[in-house]
Amino acid sequence: MQSTRSLQQNNISCDFDPLSPELFDIISYPRFRASEYLERISEIQSLGVKSIISRGRLKIGKLLIAGKGTVSLVLRSKSCENKVCALKIRRIDSNRRDLHQEARLHATANTAGIGPRIFAYTKNIILMEFIEGSSIVDWVNQDDKTANPETILEIVSDILVQCHKLDKLHLDHGQLHYLNHHVIISESSRATILDFESASYLRRTSNVTSASNSLFLGGHISERITDKLRIQGKKERLVCALKLYKLSPSEENFQDILYLLK
Repeated sequence: MQSTRSLQQNNISCDFDPLSPELFDIISYPRFRASEYLERISEIQSLGVKSIISRGRLKIGKLLIAGKGTVSLVLRSKSCENKVCALKIRRIDSNRRDLHQEARLHATANTAGIGPRIFAYTKNIILMEFIEGSSIVDWVNQDDKTANPETILEIVSDILVQCHKLDKLHLDHGQLHYLNHHVIISESSRATILDFESASYLRRTSNVTSASNSLFLGGHISERITDKLRIQGKKERLVCALKLYKLSPSEENFQDILYLLK
């Protein structure tokens, strides 16, 4: 799922009962179908969701949501324990029959401490930890006090370590060539990889190389990062190190990549 750029920002949240009419077009998005709506309502109730929170960067109808992609929508929700969670709802026009495969692969990533924690899932719904934070593009473009070289190095290294763990799991995320939509940075400067809807065991893993291309070799954030970390003169060696890692994703070759960033 691609996180949405700021179309509308609203810090005032409003809670809706899952059965509220305001949610008809969200739960059965992008067009209302009674059978789809009733199926999803049943699943939402089975997951113990107490309410849906209208808060986020994108407005659909009367509701503010956290994210919108071609497969699903992400909403803030509140559990019976009053815990704020992310509720991922499959769109009825999605090319996926269900979210089972995504949830299983996401849960595999969780075993290595990667991604928001999944609490439960059904055919059309994934209930997971909600991660508050900024997209990596917004974060890296903050003032120098926040996005200073030391913190940027910590963030970049953490992202690559997580990617290396995914490589070792033989789980390819599939969308890390464009990190802005798939990495969020919390206020405590912790990176979280999001959205495993395109993940696969069947492809050759390219998590480290894809993320590195986005971080250092092209895209919205590479210029800022390479400037802050002063690695412009190391790019040729970095490319060579990445090629070696692609041929043999060993721990030694991975550490050579991290060494060039220091």
